[in-house]
Amino acid sequence: MRSNITALIVLSLVSAAAPAESMRCGSSLVDETTSAAMILKKCGEPQTKHVRTEDVYAPALQGGTRKNGTRTIEVWIYQRSSGSLPMAVTIIDGKVTRLERAS
Repeated sequence: MRSNITALIVLSLVSAAAPAESMRCGSSLVDETTSAAMILKKCGEPQTKHVRTEDVYAPALQGGTRKNGTRTIEVWIYQRSSGSLPMAVTIIDGKVTRLERAS
C-alpha cells in the first residue's frame, strides 16, 4: 500500500513538472493558458479544424453510469512553417486544454 502511495506521489510530481507546449504565432507566444479567442486573434484561423461531440457519463445512484450531457471537442491544426511539425490545439467546451506537436 505504501509503495502505491509513493508511486502516485512521484507520478503526480513528474506530470506537474512536465513543461507545457507552446507555439509561436508571429511575435506572439501562445500556450495552454491562452484562451481560444486569443489564439484565433494571434494566430488566425487554423489550417484545419476537427470538431466532434462526445457523451459525458456520470456514476448512477443504482450503480453503473448514466448520460450526464455532452461536450464539444475541437482540434485545431496549425502548420507554422514548412520545416516544422504542425501544432494541434485541443479545445474542450471552449477551453484550451492542450497544445502538442501533431504527427
